[in-house]
Amino acid sequence: MMRMTVRRSMAVHAAMAMAISVPAFAAEPAHPCAPMLDPVERLACYDRAFPPPPEVHEAAARKAVDDFGRPPAPQLANAHPTDEADPERIQGKVARIVYGQGTRTVTLDNGQAWMLTEATSRGPVAEGDTVAVRKGVMGNYILVTPAGVGLRARRVR
Repeated sequence: MMRMTVRRSMAVHAAMAMAISVPAFAAEPAHPCAPMLDPVERLACYDRAFPPPPEVHEAAARKAVDDFGRPPAPQLANAHPTDEADPERIQGKVARIVYGQGTRTVTLDNGQAWMLTEATSRGPVAEGDTVAVRKGVMGNYILVTPAGVGLRARRVR
């Protein structure tokens, strides 16, 4: 009986000690970045405190080039898009050209396929040519031929 009372007493004292110490511990944030409400600011704060290795920046730059011209992925509810690694233009060699009904689809050596959205004879493009694709206005893209002719394009792959 005495042992049971001692155990209960110890359990009660331990619970009281935890109840007293938890609020004091919880009052201090684990890190200065922790109480920030905006997720983008909080992530930026943590990135400044714990900089990612260079490989992360290189991978982000490669992903930005791979995603160039694709429709944007749906954002998280509180996320803000960043233009940090978003290129304004890419460059590549023409690997293949497919002619359709009034359209041309230009496939670059990086695997991206761009359909020219205007039927025109201007701006000849041949396999092996180096072309650039740059951002236009209002979410459009322009494929620039070696002669400097800009043709509206849409990424299809």
